[in-house]
Amino acid sequence: MTKSDNIFVEVSFEVGNKVGGIYTVISSKATEMIDAYGDNYYTVGFYEQEKAQYEFIAKDAGELRPIFDVLNKKGIKCYYGLWNIPGKPRCILIDVKGFMQRSDDIKKLLWEQYRIDSINSDSWFEEPVVWSYAVGMLLEQMNHKMQKPIVAQFHEWMSGVALLYLKTKNIGIPTVFTVHATMLGRSIAGQGVNLAEMIDDGLKMKETISIDEAYRYGVPAKHLTEVECAKNCDVFTTVSATTAKEAEFILGRKPDMILPNGLDMEHFPAMEKLSYRHKIEKDRVLSFLSAYFEPYYNVNLDDPRIILISGRYEYHNKGLDVFIDALGQINDRLKEEKYEKNTFVFIAIPSDVRGEKLEVLENFSLYNELESHVDGILPELRWQLMQSLSHGEYTQESIQKYLKDQYNNRFNRLALAFRSRAGKNPPLCAHDLNYPEKEDSIIGRLRHNNLFNQADNPIKVIFYPAYLSSADRLFSIDYSSMLVASSLAVFPSYYEPWGYTPVEAVASGCIAITTDLAGFGQYMSENMDLKKDNGIKILNRRGRKYRDIVTDLGNMMYDVVTMSEHEIIDQKHNAKKLSQLVGWNILAQNYLDAHTLALQKKKKIRRKY
Repeated sequence: MTKSDNIFVEVSFEVGNKVGGIYTVISSKATEMIDAYGDNYYTVGFYEQEKAQYEFIAKDAGELRPIFDVLNKKGIKCYYGLWNIPGKPRCILIDVKGFMQRSDDIKKLLWEQYRIDSINSDSWFEEPVVWSYAVGMLLEQMNHKMQKPIVAQFHEWMSGVALLYLKTKNIGIPTVFTVHATMLGRSIAGQGVNLAEMIDDGLKMKETISIDEAYRYGVPAKHLTEVECAKNCDVFTTVSATTAKEAEFILGRKPDMILPNGLDMEHFPAMEKLSYRHKIEKDRVLSFLSAYFEPYYNVNLDDPRIILISGRYEYHNKGLDVFIDALGQINDRLKEEKYEKNTFVFIAIPSDVRGEKLEVLENFSLYNELESHVDGILPELRWQLMQSLSHGEYTQESIQKYLKDQYNNRFNRLALAFRSRAGKNPPLCAHDLNYPEKEDSIIGRLRHNNLFNQADNPIKVIFYPAYLSSADRLFSIDYSSMLVASSLAVFPSYYEPWGYTPVEAVASGCIAITTDLAGFGQYMSENMDLKKDNGIKILNRRGRKYRDIVTDLGNMMYDVVTMSEHEIIDQKHNAKKLSQLVGWNILAQNYLDAHTLALQKKKKIRRKY
């Protein structure tokens, strides 16, 4: 039995088609939506054949078959099944390859009805627009054929044309539009402009941003689509108080509600299991570090601190500039203090790569050979130890003599081969880039801060410009395991409408740094005791000088680097506890409230007319 008799249709280009963070929003929330709507919950997404074979479980279309047949005659092919995620919600994927010839007609209609200027748009605009227009046609048919009220929610501009289709055709489906980040806001912030100040000043003057800015930054079609969706939906929502102000200034409408993003915390291990996994995963990372650094010089792998930063390669928006400058400050400070332990920093930011560096692959091959030889002698060495002990003749010298007689030459040869690069510095980047390293912003900033991986640098850095995956032939560790292994995850973003990465970090029992400009950071600052040393640290970036921000971040990271093991464990526990504040078991109710509000607004409009 379902809690609601209404049909809820959730529309996103990322349903069954992982592209970015919205996939995580919808997929992690699905079980809560099924609890609320049961079989009345439908997800609608874009059909991408390669992804669908893993994401989608095809089923008979049943009562939807007549609807699909109508659309098929127009060149729109619909697939019905289950989305292969927890809860396995009902799913409709739409293939519009046979409908793309309508692209110009659709853009013409958008201009005539809403003055959306898309004359110079490219395929990155046209494909989502044609797809979402087809979604509107699907919803029109569902509204006509199905016997229950429908509420539809549309995520981002890519699904927004479906909303505009319903509006144009006067189809009485209540609509919720959710903007996770504005296209124009992201573009402005990415150019280093002080977006927060621009928004604050504009709202004080009760102004909306000029359309000229959309043309200036090359996003007029997407921006205008967002504006019209925000104006024409029944309920306008966004994901944080930060983005609500941005949307009001850039899209011209104050959101009706804020729907913070959550995670299904039941899919993250409890702290007891995480403590066990931490040792296992950290040992894997230490082996990697040994293979990466020790062909050049010895490193201190006795309880080192491991720092991780990850996300899209948005150099300014993700705060990579602030992060690397802060690392440089910490490195200088630790050198001056003659701090003996090493800290290892992983910059896991995917970029355009040709493959792993040959030098790195050779180092790992030699390390694996060393490891294989050690594993090979362990059974015999165990036998020799047992014989010595059982005979009461054990001496350290006897075991050393045994090893020397049996393996001395082989071990010396392997050790010399492994240390053949002694005296050089390990590479900053583990991969060969498809462009000159001197043109890479991350590598350039590391060099500017004298972070060359010199032997006397306490801070060692690895720029890993590939997705962390267990199928990776170099590191062979997935992102979640890397979080579990890490001491600290740092996300000093300048522009971050929500920020799933710090949420995933604390849910994985990792200390995290976020900022007051990130939606998650602002949400946590309003819901946790900032005076406590609680494992989630919020860097104040709003309205401050760059050098002060760098200094504060450096101090935050320095504190973690120099903490005792017991202090680290305590803060990890606290971070894990606080992650419960953003569980979907709490936050999903906001979505249900938005749907109710949309239904109420639509009823008022009907009564009015």
